[in-house]
Amino acid sequence: MTPNKMTPNKKNRTISLVSSVPEVGSVRVGPLRSIPVLLDRYADERAEDILAQCGVELALFNDPENYISFNRAGRLLEVCADRTGIQHFGLLVGQQIDLAALGNLGKLALYAPNVGSALYSMIVHICMNDRGGVATLSVNNGQAKLGYAIYVPAQQGLRHIYSLSIANICNLMRSMCGRDWTPTEVLFSNTRPENIRPYKDFFRTPLDFQAGEDALVFPEHWLRQPLPDADKQQHDIIVNEMNRIEINMGNNLLEEMRSVIRPLVVSNSCKLDNVARILSMHPRTLNRRLKQYGTSYRELVGKIRYEIAQQLLTDKDLPIINISNTLGYADASEFTRAFRRWSNVTPSEWRRQSNHKVTNSGQNV
Repeated sequence: MTPNKMTPNKKNRTISLVSSVPEVGSVRVGPLRSIPVLLDRYADERAEDILAQCGVELALFNDPENYISFNRAGRLLEVCADRTGIQHFGLLVGQQIDLAALGNLGKLALYAPNVGSALYSMIVHICMNDRGGVATLSVNNGQAKLGYAIYVPAQQGLRHIYSLSIANICNLMRSMCGRDWTPTEVLFSNTRPENIRPYKDFFRTPLDFQAGEDALVFPEHWLRQPLPDADKQQHDIIVNEMNRIEINMGNNLLEEMRSVIRPLVVSNSCKLDNVARILSMHPRTLNRRLKQYGTSYRELVGKIRYEIAQQLLTDKDLPIINISNTLGYADASEFTRAFRRWSNVTPSEWRRQSNHKVTNSGQNV
């Protein structure tokens, strides 16, 4: 396959980075800018009216560097799916995303030497776009897995957010590896939709629902694919500027740890030593720092497990035993006991209460 040309003008090499970044729990609007256009095309109501029902102004989409909270974005995607009758609305939005929509991260990928370098750089600097989700890349037995996970408390529109994100990742890979590129497999944490034809048409590969994670799987050799506009000098300039911007962001330890622990929980490898090594910190130092925040490693992992459990329970068709397995519990009864400690109710009771709240809130939209 011949890689796509990723830069429209090689003669103009001046790089200008936007120094604004999303707040914690928010994401750049850039990847969502197609929403008003899609509403105009498919909804009976005016896009402006639908957005207003979700507390979102149309003007928000004028600047890709504006940001929106995860919960509001999820709620917006849910309402859009309802108003258009398109239940794969998140996937549809994700299909519209290109490198330009990724802002600074897109510029970072532009001059990387190869696909692997581009992906690793974007993962390290994802906070430039996203302060509530984390991208992951792992390699095992010749297969690479490129995934995404939300680490902030969020419950609304999760299936849309994940479908959007995985479609975005697939488009990114196709921009670097060629339009005909396809993964070996696509993993989704949510249950199988009634209509999977739009997913099959876009990904053109086997789909695995209720997989416990959201990711693309593809042969490792694609990571070594050279990129046509590789420029080490420009790439280093962008990385250094991003580092400067991120230093001024004031990321705190708890946010960093959340972004690290979230994917480790679902891979059953969230031991203190692993997290400390990723953060280049001695375990004793990490514990001491956490104590300054008034918490402990065990307490933080418990909170993250509870938040992931809540996210998964919003999918009313996902079996409790699947959620238990995803979170690393020996059986459903052990998970139920832990969940009761967190919430004073069982997972099934919490799910019923949560679905009742969402139904009632939907009637007021």
